[in-house]
Amino acid sequence: MPISFRHKALSALLAFLFGGLGLDRLYLGQRFWWLPLAITAAMTPLLIGVRNWYQTPAFFILMVPVIAGFIHALVLALMPDEKFDARFNAGATRRNGSGWDAVLVAIVTLMVGTTIMTATLVLLFQTFFEYTLGR
Repeated sequence: MPISFRHKALSALLAFLFGGLGLDRLYLGQRFWWLPLAITAAMTPLLIGVRNWYQTPAFFILMVPVIAGFIHALVLALMPDEKFDARFNAGATRRNGSGWDAVLVAIVTLMVGTTIMTATLVLLFQTFFEYTLGR
């Protein structure tokens, strides 16, 4: 059976867009690809209809696979082509020759990922200090 070729830039883009669902890991054929999906599926119903949902523990747990998806997108986009091919395209005859596509995914991931991670950390500290001060 022929080994399917996996594009480095596409896998990084999937991690950026759908890292919280684990679709990048499914595309790469990794074990436990369903773990981010399970966390997201378990936490999302807990946020529906809740006032100040962005200050609930379910929101912060939900953000773990999302932020991990951004980190995984950066790791994939910045990984050398040879290392990516050795890990994910070991039996394939084609090789990655990524260029600007992987660089652009890395740039957008850095911009969006750091913004979301910073906002999550700010909300986490705000929630923690409001709780400890009894507001």
